[in-house]
Amino acid sequence: MSISLKKRTLFSGVILATSLSTMAYAQQPKEGFTVTPSLGYIHTDSDRNLSNDATYAVSVGYQTKTPWAAELTYLHSDLKHRGSSVDLDQYRVDGIYNLPEFTNAKFSPYVAAGIGNTYYTKNSSANGNNTFVNAGGGVKYAINQDVSLRADFRLTKDLTNTKFDNMTSVGVQYSFGKPASL
Repeated sequence: MSISLKKRTLFSGVILATSLSTMAYAQQPKEGFTVTPSLGYIHTDSDRNLSNDATYAVSVGYQTKTPWAAELTYLHSDLKHRGSSVDLDQYRVDGIYNLPEFTNAKFSPYVAAGIGNTYYTKNSSANGNNTFVNAGGGVKYAINQDVSLRADFRLTKDLTNTKFDNMTSVGVQYSFGKPASL
């Protein structure tokens, strides 16, 4: 084994040990209601013949004393289909699990999954109303006790016509409730 490989292995081990030592399992999320306005981008399945475009969304949720939370989201985007405008309105209900084993003082990663409906207007080929399931995750970065920046990625599977879309978003999450107890 060369000396540079030993140094890289040792350096990687030190970085890993330092990172793991800063993670706090006891960090509990703040119980209460949350509101998260966000901006994002939707990448539609190429078989839909719809453009990819910017989105805006607002989510209202409830964080329990445990790592679990529930959230209701409304998302809107203005897409194009062969030059015609198509409004996309999406409603979904998600379960969110904050990953306490990877949470530290500022960062809180999470996974999410849920079900919802997408309503297309002005586009007969999109069938108007499609049910979908979604899964994904993201990370929250605490600015203070009540405000966090949030980055999110979701993969959606349209159950009506088996198409896959994905969405990426960033937002600001406001928490209303009791301070977290340790």
